[in-house]
Amino acid sequence: MIVIGLTGATGAGKSTIAARLRRKGWPVFDADKVVHRMQGRNGIAVGMIAQLWPDVVVDGAVDRARLRRRVTQDRHALKKLERIMHPLVKAARKKFLRSMRAAHQRVCVLDIPLLIETNAHKDCDIVIVAEAPLAARVARIHRRGRMSGAEARFLLARQATDEARRRAADIVIHTGLSQGDAVRMLKKALFRVGL
Repeated sequence: MIVIGLTGATGAGKSTIAARLRRKGWPVFDADKVVHRMQGRNGIAVGMIAQLWPDVVVDGAVDRARLRRRVTQDRHALKKLERIMHPLVKAARKKFLRSMRAAHQRVCVLDIPLLIETNAHKDCDIVIVAEAPLAARVARIHRRGRMSGAEARFLLARQATDEARRRAADIVIHTGLSQGDAVRMLKKALFRVGL
């Protein structure tokens, strides 16, 4: 089985690439969706997070805006949150890969924003990095309306650098121009590696 790792900074255009890979019929492990489920109503992470910060849990679910404010205002909070979430996401990723192998899936995708930071790229045969200029990333995040520019810059500063992601990458897709350009680059890159 070929395992493709997909990563990039927040707002770098991973969603466009993941959607294109899904269209090829390849199952995608979406780490962001997994985290949302775990932090959603009665999710596995809710109780652990509530023990640290009871005020960020509302009606049995983590209020993500409150949690984001917490981790951007307290420099130790992000590390505490990572100690909860990273092992849970790793276990979910391993379970996904086992199920893909059991199903004799030819290709699957790990869409993980922190692929490099959590060493999940070591589970991958091919690493694809989505890359866009910082201004484009911040603008995309701001358009989504989920966080302020200051919150976006705080979280981006704590992710791997573009250089670190490039060192781990087999394929780099520049998404700063247009979706069409990014899709064309992806098609050519996949063709070059026999996919």
